[in-house]
Amino acid sequence: MDLARDKNGKTEAEFLRDYDIRQYFCPSVTVDAVLYRVLGDSALRVLMIKRGGHPFIGMYAFPGGFVEKDESCETAVARELEEETGVKNLPLCQLTAVSTPDRDPRWRNITVVYAAEVDDNIRFAAGDDAADAKWFDVRLSGNSLTFTSGDEKFGCTLDIAFDGFGHVDINNTKIVERGLVAFDHAKVICYLLNELKRRVK
Repeated sequence: MDLARDKNGKTEAEFLRDYDIRQYFCPSVTVDAVLYRVLGDSALRVLMIKRGGHPFIGMYAFPGGFVEKDESCETAVARELEEETGVKNLPLCQLTAVSTPDRDPRWRNITVVYAAEVDDNIRFAAGDDAADAKWFDVRLSGNSLTFTSGDEKFGCTLDIAFDGFGHVDINNTKIVERGLVAFDHAKVICYLLNELKRRVK
């Protein structure tokens, strides 16, 4: 049987042999893990790590990191969660993907976000490049998120956009005042809160 050829007369094997990956821009891929407990309407308890390195050193983020060459996103998020918090063997469900071009100051990084609802007695400890790990009670009021953990309290203000289906449009939602929240993770919390509200309607 003749091998199929493209408009340039190449078979698939010849096409792949000559393919130049540099012809398209190659962003990096990261993963983030949101462990949460619902506290009531517009409120969550969320596990966050304190970043021990740049960018956003000393600020709070979800456990997460880069997907390695031979990993799936699911494998990467489980690995990163264990490395940074010690939490393992936890079923995580994909929540969303965020592709805002300027979401990471290092490079064009697209993140795949995973989530799991857990109880407060889950055991964790900061590890790897996390300087600390703690629960924050997060409440959304209007366009403002308030983060509280013991004596630590700070706020974050967003300009929240919605898409035509009623979901929070993360890529068009803007961070007005970030407080101590790294990257775009405040927007992800806002997205999750809205999705949880939609489920109970």
